[in-house]
Amino acid sequence: MRDGRIHEIRGREDHLKGITCPRGKASPDIVHSPQRLLHPLKRSGPKPGLNFTEISWDQALDEIAARILKLKGEHGPECIATFQGRGSFFEHGMAQMFRPPKRGGGATFTLFMPLGSPNAFSVGTLCFVSYGLLAPLTIFGRAMRTIQPDIENSDVIFIWGANPATDSPPIDMRRLKKAKGRGARIVVIDPLKTAPAAMADMWIPIRPGTDGALIHALARLCMEEGRVDRDFVSEFTLGYDQYRDYVQRFTPEKASAITWVEEGKIRELADILTSSSKVSVLTYTGLEYSNAGVQSIRALLNLWAITGHLDVEGGMRLLDFKPIPLNRPSITPPDHPKPIGYDRHPFFCDITMAGHFMEFPRSVLDGDPYRIRFLLIGGASILTGFPDKALFERSLAALDGLVVVDRFMTADALYADYVLPATTYYENLSYVQYPEVIPAPSHIQLRQRVVEPVGEARSDYIICAQLAERLGYGELFPQTEEEMVRYVIKDLPLTFEDLAKADGPVRVGPGPLAGEERKWEKGKLRRDGKPGFNTPSGKWEIASSLLKKYGHEPLPVYVDIQEGPENGELFVRFPLVFTSGARIQSTFRSQHLNIPRLVRMQPCAQAHIHPRDAAPRGILDGDSVRIVSPRGRVTMRARVTDGIIPGVVEVNMGGGSPVQVEGWRDANVNLVTDHGNRDSISGFPVFKALLCQVEKIQ
Repeated sequence: MRDGRIHEIRGREDHLKGITCPRGKASPDIVHSPQRLLHPLKRSGPKPGLNFTEISWDQALDEIAARILKLKGEHGPECIATFQGRGSFFEHGMAQMFRPPKRGGGATFTLFMPLGSPNAFSVGTLCFVSYGLLAPLTIFGRAMRTIQPDIENSDVIFIWGANPATDSPPIDMRRLKKAKGRGARIVVIDPLKTAPAAMADMWIPIRPGTDGALIHALARLCMEEGRVDRDFVSEFTLGYDQYRDYVQRFTPEKASAITWVEEGKIRELADILTSSSKVSVLTYTGLEYSNAGVQSIRALLNLWAITGHLDVEGGMRLLDFKPIPLNRPSITPPDHPKPIGYDRHPFFCDITMAGHFMEFPRSVLDGDPYRIRFLLIGGASILTGFPDKALFERSLAALDGLVVVDRFMTADALYADYVLPATTYYENLSYVQYPEVIPAPSHIQLRQRVVEPVGEARSDYIICAQLAERLGYGELFPQTEEEMVRYVIKDLPLTFEDLAKADGPVRVGPGPLAGEERKWEKGKLRRDGKPGFNTPSGKWEIASSLLKKYGHEPLPVYVDIQEGPENGELFVRFPLVFTSGARIQSTFRSQHLNIPRLVRMQPCAQAHIHPRDAAPRGILDGDSVRIVSPRGRVTMRARVTDGIIPGVVEVNMGGGSPVQVEGWRDANVNLVTDHGNRDSISGFPVFKALLCQVEKIQ
């Protein structure tokens, strides 16, 4: 309708009445859900609120572009910013078309860079970048995707900081089951008894955030007993002697006191680690969210390298990457001004070529170092993802312009001036690349449209491309989905028609192959062809030249937890260790908590608590409980289980959006998290090592 009628979207759940807590029945349809956004919307009521008027696409894009250009003219292009999440259903096309030709990873989004804005923010501010870029680049000079566990040939597989059962898709879980079937031993180190832990030969529950102390204790034992690769450490490492001296303080006894892992288990882990040359480790982002996040990941990589498991069969293989030659616009961030966050996190900003969104409130509310006035949010929910919800609410409310691009209303939309309806995978014409695991070749496949877009929804890519056209540089971005695919593949030895005729993925390259072993000895890793690694020193940098350059501790040191049992008086008031971020299979972060058949899997946000901690508090499984921290409180349902280490509470994340069902809608974990408690290197918030109390609600 274009009659200017006002829509009041209350976030009700009439079509979800069959979903109750804890159990109910309903029939979902993510494409045709009654809550799908069908038309562009313009605010018609005060903020916060969900009162909007339907408008046309031309009016929406014209008005948004006009506001951007007006703000740019009055305050400079740096006041315009984007924030991109993982909620886009056009991820390959978006990644290819809106990232710089060099580096940047998923943290950089170039839509407003032709205007002169450096402020591209993303979920990379608090996810993956520590693991995927910062840690590996500072120790061996490559991204984490270039080092992978050779699970198919491993005798022992450690799972540390990962839960492959909840990966999207769970490829590694299938690989693990096959390895288990042929007799490989599996060891899981995790505060939670995950699905891999349940099938493992050994589950080592650990106090969240203390992984670095355990890693150093294992390194100390291996060094003491001579179970290291002597040729490697003497010829190809920088800082080994200093690190050997450093880890002497981490005796098994001291590490046990810090980590809550029994001393005998620590010694047993060292024996298992060195029991074979074919030992790999499957890790992901679980170590990022502590005060020692980057350093713990570096220490883990280092442990595998010095014990002889680097780039050997069954260990951690260094891959020979020959990326598919896909085309992309040549857009790079401006040199000046620097993006928001650069003054406090220059290492992060230089590596990602992006801003640091944890500093966004300081910019908007204080004008420090300058004020951001306009934000476009694509496929993300800031208020359900970032610590201290109230701080980010004030920041969004203070903007001169906020646009949300999504499929459903989000918590951020309460503060939006415009909400633009985006499509799902099923409604898009795009492409997809497969995959990046040993030893799969590289393939590309056309992603055909399954159904026509619902209502007036448009793909995330087309929305951005059409906005760019109104901003004066539409020639950089093809204006249809088919033209975009043709543009991306124009340098490949195939055509759009070839992809359209193919029954499945088409092979276009050799992909990331493991190749020969110990590539650093043969000059296979450095650009100059000399032996060593692609680091400033040419060596495996236990002591990082790059970290030293940016004023950080070069060694992968353990950083004491800022908020833990060591804080005596605080620990008396909040005697449980709080951790959050574990994924559940029915959601993707805060997405899908309005889709009935998925919500039925878990209708309420939960706090996992051990029976030993639940009993003295009178808490039974399914009780309503209040999780209280020094910062606030949130209500959830108790999940009393022995699948968590005593003394720790795992609190579900993802709740807090207006269209979610009742059991999730008000359960925003970031009412109790801490914006100021961060890893000093990455700036990532500490989500896995805080303190809390759990109270039964009578």
